Amino acid sequence: MSEDHGRHGHHGPAGAAQAPALTLRVHQNKYLPASAGRTEMHAIVSVRAQGLGPAAARTAASEVIVIDCSTSMSWPPTKIAAARRATATAVGVLRDGTRFAIVEGTEQAQVVYPFTGGMAVAGPDTKAAAARVAARLPAVGGTAMGSWLDLARRLHLRQPAALRHTLLLTDGRNEHDPPGYLDQVLDACAPHFTCDARGIGEGWDAAELKRIARRLHGRADAVLEESALTAEFEQMVSASMAKALAGVRIRIRTRSGGRVGFVKQVHPSRVDVTDEGVRPDERTWEWRATAWGDEVREYQVCVVADPRGDPTGEDVELAAVDLAVEGDTALPPPEPESVLVQWTDDPVLSSRIDPRLAHYDADSELGHAITAGCDAYEAGDRETARRQWGRAVQLAHQLGGEKMLTRLGGLVHIDDAAAGEVRIREPLRPLDLNSAIIVSEESVRFAGLARPEPAAPPAADVSCPVCRRRSPATAGFCQQCDAPLRAGPGGAG
Repeated sequence: MSEDHGRHGHHGPAGAAQAPALTLRVHQNKYLPASAGRTEMHAIVSVRAQGLGPAAARTAASEVIVIDCSTSMSWPPTKIAAARRATATAVGVLRDGTRFAIVEGTEQAQVVYPFTGGMAVAGPDTKAAAARVAARLPAVGGTAMGSWLDLARRLHLRQPAALRHTLLLTDGRNEHDPPGYLDQVLDACAPHFTCDARGIGEGWDAAELKRIARRLHGRADAVLEESALTAEFEQMVSASMAKALAGVRIRIRTRSGGRVGFVKQVHPSRVDVTDEGVRPDERTWEWRATAWGDEVREYQVCVVADPRGDPTGEDVELAAVDLAVEGDTALPPPEPESVLVQWTDDPVLSSRIDPRLAHYDADSELGHAITAGCDAYEAGDRETARRQWGRAVQLAHQLGGEKMLTRLGGLVHIDDAAAGEVRIREPLRPLDLNSAIIVSEESVRFAGLARPEPAAPPAADVSCPVCRRRSPATAGFCQQCDAPLRAGPGGAG
């Protein structure tokens, strides 16, 4: 049985502007078999921020636009030309008052706007001047992404901005940093800004860009057509300008003797955040989710459950989940919510899977199938690649993942999506593989009702008048003694 409980922020009258609010909900099947012993309870924690538009307009922000200006960007010449146009467009989207800089990335990093180094304040004059600089970006040099990102970090830290974002474009691999330097820089950058990354052309490394975006809490993707780069930049900077909350702390406090097994973000992308958590005490685990606009993020939480000492057939709280909003804001957090367990002897109740949890399990399998297929293809095992990509197509079709289907369509001819029947396209370009790998960690959001009716409380289940065993409300006969449970054909109330 699916349990869906949560409290919402205040809502104004119909037609009124949406009041700023945070919503916290827990989705789970709370029933576990009493005979299971020590086991795991899995739940989906959904956090929604809404109505933050006015706050975003008042939030201090800084933006660093990092453009790969290595020699490879000069061929074909349309690549650097697209980067120039896109950079000028991105600058034009900046909200007036935003601190910003353009960084030219080669084997070193250099601020090319503002001319004095540091960061400029966005306004009509500075944005026009920055666009003129963007139009002259060169393409001569190497690739040292660690150096680029470290300069972005130093620029951001000089600003008092609550929200700091970096946009990174590259067409190559990180070849000119010392070994291990990029990972050191990512660790230094992670507490201070988010980063969205894009790969253009044929020579970049999808795994490398995913690592950057994952560590810096952003998104990575492929630019499939150079003509699409301007729209990509416009979308990324617009999304950055719409952020209003620097961070939300999500806290899980277990009961005495309890333990958090793991926490994974499952939407909008799949990221294991367990190691990012801190432990204020032995029963509490919390992590920081950065840079919020109007959006929904969902997390899979695993809490260890033990039936010893617990009653059967009653709700027991395994953990409480609550939110704390960072920064100077009047936005109230929602009330804490519970991860529950009810130990039962009824295999029907304990075998049901919450639909949201089932969705994200399948979504995780989709991502694994994409990457397994790419690994097999690069190893020369075409048949394994075909099978894995066929399974990925089947899952993307079932989940409604149109973007995934489009990317997979660059790898295979899809004969029957529902059955996963595919044929590999030949030859495949590096861009075809990269474009699928880079989105393999993006998730397809659960498409159920946004606000379903709460599930019936346990009292709605039926108690057998003969043996007192409880059965689901829809049951006509007791599974233990076969006594009729309800009025209607074949049953008596």
